[in-house]
Amino acid sequence: MIVVTGAAGRLGRRVVQLLVDQGREVLATDQLAADDLPTEFVRCDLGNAGAVAEILNGAEGVIHMGAIPGPQRAEPRVIFENNVAADFNVMMSAAELGLRRVVFSSSAFGMGWAHDGNAFVPLYLPLDEEHPMMPFEPYGLTKQVGEDIGRMIARNSDTTVVSLRFTNVALPEVQAEFPWPAPTPEEPLTLVMWAYADARDVAEAHVLALDADIEEYEAFMLAQPSSRFAEPTIDLVKRNFGDRVEIRDGLQGTASVISTVKAQRMLGWKPRHDWR
Repeated sequence: MIVVTGAAGRLGRRVVQLLVDQGREVLATDQLAADDLPTEFVRCDLGNAGAVAEILNGAEGVIHMGAIPGPQRAEPRVIFENNVAADFNVMMSAAELGLRRVVFSSSAFGMGWAHDGNAFVPLYLPLDEEHPMMPFEPYGLTKQVGEDIGRMIARNSDTTVVSLRFTNVALPEVQAEFPWPAPTPEEPLTLVMWAYADARDVAEAHVLALDADIEEYEAFMLAQPSSRFAEPTIDLVKRNFGDRVEIRDGLQGTASVISTVKAQRMLGWKPRHDWR
């Protein structure tokens, strides 16, 4: 059995459907009601450790998507307390109950999303898994802490953990408005928002991560192949950051500032959708 937390959300619903389509036994859970899902559903507060242990008991793996899903969805202290408690309860119970795999919905926002579009200056581009996480606000920090919890669990138990750092999920109606006006130093857009993610591809990555050949812990960046803009990416980097950012291979044309090479290699994941 696979447990999916955050199953009432737009990504959670897609993940549940993919698992059901594969013929897997699925238990879906969320704080919100979702009686229209194609599988058994149980409401659960992930801040309640006992309730979390109860829903994970007997499971093979858990796809943990349950969280306040963004830096502007609640007061900063509420975001931190809610998300970190949920992450700890889910992953700790998974290890104690002997689950084989935890798939954790992390976020590229943990790399450096900021309200001030000029705040995050990366060490190099494209961003990959070796670049340090540099959160500027509590939501991104909760993802960094959640990944650290996952690393601890993977070190001290037989439960393996996969973290998926995907960027802002753009729905089809948003993608229909691309290309966006190019960012400038005077009218910046925080770097990780230059990239975007498609819900269909992100959902598929979560399902692939359940069975990928992983030892202990791995993190993966996810994004669509190109940026939101019509201009060449290297030109935009130079215009916005000058010589402050090292430019590495992978930014040709309108390529995304996020590299998905590792996810494609280790998960067998291939982004299939692009606004162009």
